[in-house]
Amino acid sequence: MLDLLKNAIDRSVPSGVSYAELRYHSRERLRIQVRKGELEDSTYDVFTGIGIRVLQDGAWGFSATSTLDLKEVTDKLEEAQKIAKITATQKLTPVKLASVSPIEGTFRVPEKDSLHDHSIEEKIDLVLKSDKTIQEADQIKSSGAAYGEFRDHKIIVTTDGAAVEVFDVKPEFRVSAIAGKNGDMMSAFDAHCISGGWEIFQSKSPEAMVDKVITFAPRLLAAKHPKGCRSTVVLQPDLVGLLCHEALGHVVEADFVLTGSIAKGKLGTKVANDLVTMFDSGLESPAAGWLPVDEEGVKAQKTTIINKGILESYLHNRETAAILDATPTGNARAWEFDSPPIIRMRNTYMEPGDWDPDVIIAETKEGFLFGGAGGGQADSTSEFQFQVREAYTIQNGEVGELLRGVSMTGNALDVLQTVDAVGRDLKFDMGSGHCGKGQPAKVDGGGGTLRCVVLVGGQA
Repeated sequence: MLDLLKNAIDRSVPSGVSYAELRYHSRERLRIQVRKGELEDSTYDVFTGIGIRVLQDGAWGFSATSTLDLKEVTDKLEEAQKIAKITATQKLTPVKLASVSPIEGTFRVPEKDSLHDHSIEEKIDLVLKSDKTIQEADQIKSSGAAYGEFRDHKIIVTTDGAAVEVFDVKPEFRVSAIAGKNGDMMSAFDAHCISGGWEIFQSKSPEAMVDKVITFAPRLLAAKHPKGCRSTVVLQPDLVGLLCHEALGHVVEADFVLTGSIAKGKLGTKVANDLVTMFDSGLESPAAGWLPVDEEGVKAQKTTIINKGILESYLHNRETAAILDATPTGNARAWEFDSPPIIRMRNTYMEPGDWDPDVIIAETKEGFLFGGAGGGQADSTSEFQFQVREAYTIQNGEVGELLRGVSMTGNALDVLQTVDAVGRDLKFDMGSGHCGKGQPAKVDGGGGTLRCVVLVGGQA
């Protein structure tokens, strides 16, 4: 396949094309889902094809095909060129690309225990047993368990000389429980995803995840609602990751910056406490956002977004880097071959500090301990609202009662100014599910335990 793409680039790129990019992508996908003892989904499929993008006359043209031969690829190249020509007639500002050094080579995610060494039967049995254990627990009214995996093989060839091959694997496991009593219902959920193999269960075993949801859901039935207030909170690493990703990461994606996000014009200015240093990087594994090279053939780098409180960089593809006179950061990503690349995060996280996490809690006179990232939203102004799955009071340095129905709200740039303690317990723990921005993406986030001030949502 690499030879086919190289031949197409070397011999078949239509005249007048200033840049062309051919992306082969084969994805093996397995999904197993059980709910209340019933196997609802057990699906294996393979999705394969080639995405083609060309730049001509300052405009993009994109085409894709699942037919893998030279003639079809040549035809699709010409089709993408025609689209670019038509688009160019309506485009006021021609697209330019920042220059990059071409990269060649093969990249494989570390997979210590290959998923291929574990049969589909074993995986189905894992999901069925997990669901059964949840079902049989006291006060549990509904149960669910699911396992999924992606196995990706990508080849990226460009007219700039990039020729790379990437092998990636991402397993994911999730469990849920709904407890009920006297008409009151509360749910608990846990999930884990990595870039790697069956070692996903070394850091977080399925038994521990099941035990957590069947213990936690009934406890929530007796929990109280908090009173709404502005308060000091101690955030565990998964919520730190969610804050980095949703409330700040999106507003520094350069396409959003160009349309007027709150980060526009703020490079070199203070946006957070000096304790805050934040990165986006595709280099970490087993974090779920592992990405050694992006869809434009740009090698991944560790991008410093905030350096000791100062906004230092946006996240770029080659087009936005040219517009803003910056260096491409390797953030051009496409979910599958039939989607053009757009700017997406990878692993977005806060640099760990010097604090012992237990000391952060012990030195908090009054506030809350938050963990378990739930649903939420953020906008281009950096305003956010997140649901908190696990919330406890803190009084005189002691963790107190469990709370339910808790949310946290604020403006990320304001909240980051209030940070006064960052733990040394760096952890990536928000890789399950997908980030959405027109197309899905697997990302991750984290940091160390963090103390800051937010608005806590609850009952008045």
